[in-house]
Amino acid sequence: MDCRICMSPLPTPLYTDQSAGTVIDFMRKHHLEFVPIVDRDNKFAGLVSTEKLMRMLLPKSIGMMRSIKHASYLRESAEDLQARMDDIRFRLIGDLLDPHAQTVHPDASLVDALMVISNRQYIVPVVDDDGLLVGAISYFSIMHALEAAQEERP
Repeated sequence: MDCRICMSPLPTPLYTDQSAGTVIDFMRKHHLEFVPIVDRDNKFAGLVSTEKLMRMLLPKSIGMMRSIKHASYLRESAEDLQARMDDIRFRLIGDLLDPHAQTVHPDASLVDALMVISNRQYIVPVVDDDGLLVGAISYFSIMHALEAAQEERP
């Protein structure tokens, strides 16, 4: 089975030059942890992840101390968190993305996508020879494709 069979189309492209608030709202509305981002030529630019957004919400002093496990001594108010979120929302999506996210080709074996997903990148962008984002693969798209294939069997 190849990736083309399991990929889902991405109906709403999000662009690197849009405000980060756009992708934050999109992720919240659709309950997504990763969102593929394209440039204005529809070429894959990278992934935005909730993990990165959560790290950006941490106080800067925590972000500099990587080995810290607890910070209960800090007193943060909802206003402090909201101020950091407001700062993030007005940045560009391109500032938030991981440009090194792993991708697969539509003709690649599904095993390639499964390997990426098993390494905690739960959305695998499917990118063609020209760098265009043509779809994405997730656990759910794989399960849907397997179910459809089983229904087609005599």
